[in-house]
Amino acid sequence: MARIDKALVVGAALLLLIAGCDGGAGSDVDSSRGSQNVPLSDLESISIADDPLTDTDGPVRILSEIRYEHGRLIAYVKGESCGIVAASGQDAEGEKIDLTSEWPRGDEGSNTYPAGPYNSVSGAGGAKTWASMLCGRNAMVIEYTASQAGAPGQSRGQTAVAQVPGQPTTSRIIVGAPGTRDQIQQRPAD
Repeated sequence: MARIDKALVVGAALLLLIAGCDGGAGSDVDSSRGSQNVPLSDLESISIADDPLTDTDGPVRILSEIRYEHGRLIAYVKGESCGIVAASGQDAEGEKIDLTSEWPRGDEGSNTYPAGPYNSVSGAGGAKTWASMLCGRNAMVIEYTASQAGAPGQSRGQTAVAQVPGQPTTSRIIVGAPGTRDQIQQRPAD
């Protein structure tokens, strides 16, 4: 009988060991989270021509620039906050959007997308220009509505850009590490 009890104990220990090596948290997303969710502040920055952030106090890391036929959108981090500057139309100053938000702290923010939590901010830059930004430590998710229809043109940096289906003036922009962008892109826009 002792021999059977010993075999059961060894078997149970082996099962626990195997279960512990299988991710521990119970999902592939959780087990790979460390490699995918790189903080925005650790991503490589880019340099841009005509930098509208040169007069900003403190160090700014520009992570993304998306050019449209009618303007551009720049995404950046500064300290523990996200920001975007967008200009649309012929009179760029008249259609300018400048949004910033701090990263969520503690139990603040929402988990609208993977790699959260996120704080939210939005604003208009004119009658037809609008942007909303979800800001998290690991990603930014931006919806940008320009004053004119047109697909996003050239994009540079740590970004994925797509036109929102059925909305010819709206782009969805995800800024983050490649694995983080993939996680967010797999979830449809609301």
